[in-house]
Amino acid sequence: MPVTLTKIGIQSVDITLAESVEVSAKIEAKPLLDKDGKFADGAAFDPTSDFSLKGRGDLPAGLAVGSDGGSDVGGLFAGGVTLVTTVKEMEKNDDWNAWECSGQNFPNAS
Repeated sequence: MPVTLTKIGIQSVDITLAESVEVSAKIEAKPLLDKDGKFADGAAFDPTSDFSLKGRGDLPAGLAVGSDGGSDVGGLFAGGVTLVTTVKEMEKNDDWNAWECSGQNFPNAS
């Protein structure tokens, strides 16, 4: 029986020289305690996602601090507001240029 292999590589962004993509999701949680200090209920609110990208070569033009990352991060999230908060560029004498960026997505924002 033939084996179907999953395509290897980064699929979530369309940056040719991307080396890694990391995305994490989180929420704020508010527990409700009863009169005895026991957990009675809880609510989740303010979901956010943090992302970080690393790559080689020149920094893609859309990845600027304060921007939404344009089409470079557009495939990571289905909606909301995305904000690039950190950009880092590196140069070395004996290696390719490198770059890193990170930011947040606020899915409930418009």
